[in-house]
Amino acid sequence: MAAAMLTAVAPLAAAPDGGAASYRAYCATCHGANREGASGPALSGDGFVQRWRGRTPALHSLISNSMPYDAPATLTAAQYAAITRYILAQNAVKHPSSTIRSVEQTTSRAYRPPAPPSVPHVYGSASTASPDDNELLNSADDDWLRYNRDYLGQRHSPLTQITAQNVATLVPKCVFQTGEVGSFQASPVIRAGKMYFTTANNTYALDAATCHKLWKYEYPPVAAPLAVNRGVALYKGMLIRGTLDGHLIALDAENGNLLWDEWVADNRSGHFISAVPVVFGGKVFIGEAGADYGAAGHVHAFDALNGRHLWTFDAVPTGREGAPTSDKGQAVGGASTWTTITVEPATRRLYVPLGNPGLDFDGAARPGPNLYSDSIVVIDADTGKLEWYAQQNPHDVHDWDTAAAPVLYDLDQKRFMAVGSKDARLYLYDRDSHVLIARVNLTGRLNDTTPLSSAHGLHVCPGFLGGVEWNGPAYDPLDQMIFVNTVDWCGTFRRAKNAHENAQGGTGTTDPPSEARGWLRAFDAATGEQRWSYEAGTPMLAGITTTATGVLLTGTAQGDFLAFDARTGRKLYGFYTGGSIAAGPSIYLAGGREYVAVASGNSSKSLWQVDGASTLIVFGLP
Repeated sequence: MAAAMLTAVAPLAAAPDGGAASYRAYCATCHGANREGASGPALSGDGFVQRWRGRTPALHSLISNSMPYDAPATLTAAQYAAITRYILAQNAVKHPSSTIRSVEQTTSRAYRPPAPPSVPHVYGSASTASPDDNELLNSADDDWLRYNRDYLGQRHSPLTQITAQNVATLVPKCVFQTGEVGSFQASPVIRAGKMYFTTANNTYALDAATCHKLWKYEYPPVAAPLAVNRGVALYKGMLIRGTLDGHLIALDAENGNLLWDEWVADNRSGHFISAVPVVFGGKVFIGEAGADYGAAGHVHAFDALNGRHLWTFDAVPTGREGAPTSDKGQAVGGASTWTTITVEPATRRLYVPLGNPGLDFDGAARPGPNLYSDSIVVIDADTGKLEWYAQQNPHDVHDWDTAAAPVLYDLDQKRFMAVGSKDARLYLYDRDSHVLIARVNLTGRLNDTTPLSSAHGLHVCPGFLGGVEWNGPAYDPLDQMIFVNTVDWCGTFRRAKNAHENAQGGTGTTDPPSEARGWLRAFDAATGEQRWSYEAGTPMLAGITTTATGVLLTGTAQGDFLAFDARTGRKLYGFYTGGSIAAGPSIYLAGGREYVAVASGNSSKSLWQVDGASTLIVFGLP
């Protein structure tokens, strides 16, 4: 990398191998042999360079104090210096096929990156024209057309072949192995007997009854802080998904050919897209991630047929959305969109979950509530204008994102919104009056209101990996109940001593993974009163699916696919899949038979510390 950056570590003790051997021994397992990212973030690419340019002391401090993840601060000073120097030096190499720039180029005053969203590149048109807007509004019972199945995010299937009486006889019908190791958090989308799902860089189409691969689209591997993608939107013969370098692409659902490509967000500023797009009224909506890496979030609308940009909502207020001028906003970035967006078709409103403010753990530079972080913002789908918002954690200093999409439902002539947050609470709101009806604790709490210190760590429950993660509540309209999975995992937080310490304004570390637990809880959907609970010995990250026969389906981080009696909480079935489950089960019909698709093998050595290879398992009755 640049000489100016290298000088900052030059006085430190050197290693004879230049750091390569130390990197392979202690870093490559999580960050990739070529720093491309695996279960840990990438240590290469324009986004990495942009984040750390001119901040070598901070990078060296972060590596020295928090790595390796399972044994921080255990290497020698010489090893840490060599690893830092190796990472910087490798990023200085400009490969012929790469767009990576050296720091001299990215910091040059003459260099001005283009401002996305860009003009889309259109390469072709789709082979088919379904599902159209009418089908998306009135989807067939046989299909699972979205990440959360319906626009309202209820995750409820009307199918009736699998019942409480026969669910214990479920068996695997077919298995598809991607051959990939890494995050696997995409709920499969199914239409007319074909299944579609994603991994971080690839997109797959399968026969939904046999798991036979129909096609695979490989997006060129790119560096990103967090290598995850949570799925696709299906519209008029296209599959639309985000990429780790901030693009939105459309593929032909019949053959996987690229149809259009829109550069949405500047990955050199830390932006990337992990969320699932949603299509409504001919528009595709997507939010950006990257707040923990200095990026300010946005929500965008594009023409779903060609990717043409229509509007942008600034998730970190700029004054255009009516935010109070007394709120200084986020000091560095903030308000990521991590999963998907809930839509209220009758009012043409989007319900968008937004994550924590930046800096994550230091609130001194961002007085006020820090709108619209840790909120559900309600936006007009046609104009992008703010309608109203509900903020779960004003001025958050614990990384307690509102990460999951809310669920909308109507009861007794009242319109509700249920929200799960990483602060380990369930919130119920009245969608008309915007009044908070109930706020329910989902795990124990410790020091959650005590100010953070820069002198010492504070043990807090829940930690930054606690609470409701990227899969939110599900709704059962039959018994009028809300269900939510939760991670019960504490952590230790410390505010940064100085601005150069790291990009998060402090540190957050988890308790040992052996102390992490999980809960599945059921609540009265009108009052928030708990009906029953199930404790798992492992975090509960998976989505929840309810059915018309009173069966509830979900999974655990340990790899157990589970079925419960939704009314009583009685466990009806369990199957060990061999890999962590971090997506929601999708239910559908193929050839007249009911199936359940389960994504198993979410692997994360740096955060969740779970193993597995990405595997799609389809269950059915004998």
